[in-house]
Amino acid sequence: METCLRGVVQQRPPTQGNLVMAMTLYQSDLSPFAARVRIQIRAKGIEGVAIEKAPGGTGSAEFRALNPTGKIPALLVDGVAIAESLTICDYLEDRFPEPPLWPTDLLARAHARTIARATDLYVCGPMFQTTGHASRKTRDEAFVAARMQDLKTGLAHIDAWRAAAGASGRYAVGDRLSLADAALAPALFFVVNFAARVFGQDDLLSTAMTAYWQGIQEDAVVAPTLSAMDAALTAARGG
Repeated sequence: METCLRGVVQQRPPTQGNLVMAMTLYQSDLSPFAARVRIQIRAKGIEGVAIEKAPGGTGSAEFRALNPTGKIPALLVDGVAIAESLTICDYLEDRFPEPPLWPTDLLARAHARTIARATDLYVCGPMFQTTGHASRKTRDEAFVAARMQDLKTGLAHIDAWRAAAGASGRYAVGDRLSLADAALAPALFFVVNFAARVFGQDDLLSTAMTAYWQGIQEDAVVAPTLSAMDAALTAARGG
């Protein structure tokens, strides 16, 4: 697992009034949804957040006692769980507003929020519907082909939103890291290392998206999280 605070200006442990707030992020290194939260924690230099696996495992009765869905990530704040990655990111953004990870320009912010949400709906959505079809022996080729087309269409939508925002470089919107990148970069990790590799889909990324993917991997905040995802994927494959 990457060390979330290396190489950034660190903020003090979370406080409310004069009380130090205990915060624990329940997550998996391989989850793209948890990865966006870890990117945010690193980008903001937030100290004092424990990074742990879900107690009892995802879906367990023990974890459902904290988060009824049993899904990760979940952020425990003084014993109260916050569920859903975008909600967690909103909480941390409100609690630690500096540096801001949404663009200050309102139109750019709208584009960034759209890209983050579209990543969940139109990239992760169709892609993760195919996880049960990784084996050729049990694969429904027609189902996979349809979901891969949905995925390609979703990525094209994001290309269009990036173009509308005037983005052409390393970042999803503008010239600095945002929560749009925190959502999109981990999702693209799976597009490249799962969808493209397992299903032989070599044309999922456009030229513009390929350039974005190559650039965002070099970002000092994002790179350690992608590295942790890669290590977790290698371990899951028995490497």
